[in-house]
Amino acid sequence: MTSLLPDKFTFTQSNLQTYVKCKYQFYLRYIEHFLWPAPATGDMLAFERDRLAGSRFHQLVQQLLLDVPAEALVRSAENDPDSRVRAWFELFMDSIYKQLTGNLFPEYTLTANLDGFLLSAKYDLLQQNGVDYTIFDWKTSRKKPSKAWLQAQLQSKVFPLVLANQKEFYSGTPEPAIRMVYWEVTEPEKPIVLECGSEKLKDYRAELSSLIFQIKTNEVKDFEKTEDVQRCRYCVYRTYCNRPSMSVGVDEFLSSEYLSTEEDADILNGD
Repeated sequence: MTSLLPDKFTFTQSNLQTYVKCKYQFYLRYIEHFLWPAPATGDMLAFERDRLAGSRFHQLVQQLLLDVPAEALVRSAENDPDSRVRAWFELFMDSIYKQLTGNLFPEYTLTANLDGFLLSAKYDLLQQNGVDYTIFDWKTSRKKPSKAWLQAQLQSKVFPLVLANQKEFYSGTPEPAIRMVYWEVTEPEKPIVLECGSEKLKDYRAELSSLIFQIKTNEVKDFEKTEDVQRCRYCVYRTYCNRPSMSVGVDEFLSSEYLSTEEDADILNGD
C-alpha cells in the first residue's frame, strides 16, 4: 500500500482531529510540512499567554503527583507572572487532587499498534486501582465545553483505546474498566466523566481504524478543504487557501469550540 505518509508515521488525537476538521490542513501540516504563515487573529498575545499559563499549571500538577513538596510548588505558583496559575493550582489541590489514590502515572505516553498503524496518546494522568483505570485530563479553558462535545472529540476515543491495547498492564486479569475524566478549572467540583465500556471501545477501534486507513491511502486530490468555512476563521493556514481572510477578535478566538488548544499550540511550536 503506497502512502503519502511515512511507514512509521504516528497518529495522535491531535493530527487525527486536524484531519477531521480539514483534510487540506492535515495535508499542509503533516505531508508538506508547511509552517504556519500568519497568526489566526490580529492579536495572538492573549492566546500565547493562555497557552503558556496552562503549560505551567500542568507542570506544577505533574511535579505534585511526583511527590515534589506541595509547599514549594505553592510558592512557585504564587510567584507565577500570571495570577491565574496560582488560582488554578489551589483549585486543583482543594478538589480532585484529594481523590487521587492508587498507582498514579503523570504525563505518561503510550503507543499502540492498531491494525498495523501506530497510535499514540500522552496522558496528563493515568490512575490505576486494580483493573480499573481512569484517564485524567486537566483543562484550563475559558469556556467549559459540553459533555456531548467532549464525547465526540477524538481525544475521548484515542486515549481509552490506546490504553485498552496495553495488554501488559492487565495480563491474566479481566478486561479493565476504563473511564475518562475531564477536569475543568471553570467548574473544579464538577468534572466531566466519560465511561468507556467494551462496546464503546469496539466502536472506537472500528472508527479510528477506518479513519487511519483512509488517511494512509489518500491521494493528493483527496485532501480537500473543509466545506465549513467558519473553521477557516480560526485556521492559521488560511492564507494558503484561495479563501478570503476572515480573522476574528481574540476573545471570540479563545472561546471558540472550533479551536483545540493542544492542537493549535502544537502548530505554534512547529510540532
